Amino acid sequence: MYLVKIDVKESTINGKGVFSVEPIKQGTVVWKFDFSHDKSLSPEDFENLSEEDRAKLLRVAYLSRQTNRWVYPPENDPALFTNHNPETNNMSVVWDKTISDEPVFVANRDIEAGEELTNNYLDFDSRPEDQREDWV
Repeated sequence: MYLVKIDVKESTINGKGVFSVEPIKQGTVVWKFDFSHDKSLSPEDFENLSEEDRAKLLRVAYLSRQTNRWVYPPENDPALFTNHNPETNNMSVVWDKTISDEPVFVANRDIEAGEELTNNYLDFDSRPEDQREDWV
């Protein structure tokens, strides 16, 4: 769940993206897994989904390096539009069990208002290489 004010709009990276509404200071927790909001599935439950449902989740879910669960935002959540950018991502992954069992995304530098929020999926997603084909 995003903890800062954001907006979803067209992205130059891919489709739509998540953009900061206000400046975000370096070190600010930008997103964290919220058990009352975000969703997760065991690998077994993921495999029992229909092929169509698995394909949809592969586009928006990640396989957690920490819990080995498939984690994804609920329907209509802005996090669905967070884009992958391995070169210039502005959110770093922090593993801190005192905050969450899942990764926490922290601003790795000051982020300007209107800037797209991106992260490197490889920092937290442990899915097999052959399941990453739709990463831009």
